[in-house]
Amino acid sequence: MHGSGKNHPVPEKESQRPVIYDCIVVGGGAAGLFYAAGDATETASCQPKLLLEKTARPGQKLLMSGNGQCNLTHGGSIKDFLWKYGDQGKRIRSCLYRHNNLELMSMMESMGVPLTEREDGKIFPASMKAREVLDALLATAKSGGWDLRCNAEVTAIHAPANSNAPADSNAPIEVVLATGARLQTRKLVLATGGASYPATGSDGTFYEILRRDLGLAINTIRPALTPVYVQDYHYQDLSGISFPDVTITCGGHTCRGALLLTHKCFSGPAILHISQYVKAGDPMVINYLPSFSKDQLRQKLKEDQSGNKLSVANYLSAEFGLPKAFVEKVIPTSQEAFRTLRSVDRDLIAEHLSEHAYSVSGTGGFKAAMVTAGGVALEQIDLKTMSLKDHANIHIIGEALDINGDTGGYNLQFAYSSAMTAR
Repeated sequence: MHGSGKNHPVPEKESQRPVIYDCIVVGGGAAGLFYAAGDATETASCQPKLLLEKTARPGQKLLMSGNGQCNLTHGGSIKDFLWKYGDQGKRIRSCLYRHNNLELMSMMESMGVPLTEREDGKIFPASMKAREVLDALLATAKSGGWDLRCNAEVTAIHAPANSNAPADSNAPIEVVLATGARLQTRKLVLATGGASYPATGSDGTFYEILRRDLGLAINTIRPALTPVYVQDYHYQDLSGISFPDVTITCGGHTCRGALLLTHKCFSGPAILHISQYVKAGDPMVINYLPSFSKDQLRQKLKEDQSGNKLSVANYLSAEFGLPKAFVEKVIPTSQEAFRTLRSVDRDLIAEHLSEHAYSVSGTGGFKAAMVTAGGVALEQIDLKTMSLKDHANIHIIGEALDINGDTGGYNLQFAYSSAMTAR
């Protein structure tokens, strides 16, 4: 009461009280931007919301996606997406179904980004410019009240004592920055990425923070969607030659798709898909004619010999559509005319085209990997909300999780689907 003669504490001014954010997103890559933009279009409010980016600019890896053209997602039924994520695909079924490719496309077009679908089903911005996608996401997030803070590296997370606190709990989560600043938030969304393209900021260091501060189990990370190097690679002068359909077996896995020869290594979709399973010293077998087994090809060679006056290279090029320069490089035979082939020559040709064995010397590593395999174990995640099972207000989305997809827009689709699920 006034006039009592007692000294009463002066009420702290509102402006002096620490800000408690409604939500903080850590990571300004695809998943973090999808979350902020999606939240802005659905739940715009005056509550303070903050997006923290470790580097000087957000979305650097997004700008690199699709060779700068940004392959956002894939056309067709979302049901056909599941197997593109390997063994984990079925576990994220509900996430993908609830926030599917059609929803992603609709959101981008509502933000003023018209899309186009190529013959192979890949979805791109009509402009074929990743910059347009990034600018639209940033503008939408800003209009929805999101504050972007760059050069803001998070070094620690202090979760509330009541780890199962509901969303409206008064016990905020504390985020510590490299500068020493301490930020408080009611909801924390971790979109910290993996370890691929470390120059863009996702260098894998955040996994240790997740272990230390949240006690999370991290499945061993490894580069995925990266070129593969082999010993005695002889195709330097054939760089640019591609094969539309091959089968590659390595590390107990088999992938089928296109193959590309580069100056130093194998690349292309089939190689990128299998790269996460290979390691140095592994044998890798390529069937350049996947419609034929070794025995079937040998038999066809025998049957086609009669009366055939073509050279080996001309025959294989004309009959199977193989690049002649490749055939001349890979087939160790001195026979000029196809009709003079002996049985041993047929065996060699069949082996080199349907069971060509190479020894893996390594991969492009994280510096060349498009995505990261491994990451936060899904057993710790409530996949209906993307929250931690023992921290209801902490969510993890995107590449930080142990989910990785094939090339073709599937990784950006999961970034979107997981972000929307966490809202």
